[in-house]
Amino acid sequence: MSEDVDRDSVASRCSSALRVEKASIRTNEGQVFAVDPPGRHHDVIRVIRESGYDGPVGGDRQGFVLSNGRFVMRKAALRVAIKAGQVQRGKCHAPAVGLFSEDVW
Repeated sequence: MSEDVDRDSVASRCSSALRVEKASIRTNEGQVFAVDPPGRHHDVIRVIRESGYDGPVGGDRQGFVLSNGRFVMRKAALRVAIKAGQVQRGKCHAPAVGLFSEDVW
């Protein structure tokens, strides 16, 4: 006996899966700056500097915004991207560091 699969339901579940959406940086004050793909973290830094922010922007301040709007750091973003099929395991630049925008777009 086979089950009928509701293709629209499956497509809906797949499209609502968590994904990496934008390269981003969270400032010490908690403000998140982000750029749309194919933007890179250096593009985010440019936007931040143009806004007048002159604080630190490197290291663990760099991450990604997910499809649910949440900011995550590079390692968490890598896990999400692998699960979402955005990057294949073993195909990222620096897995010990986490995800880089070059790994997904």
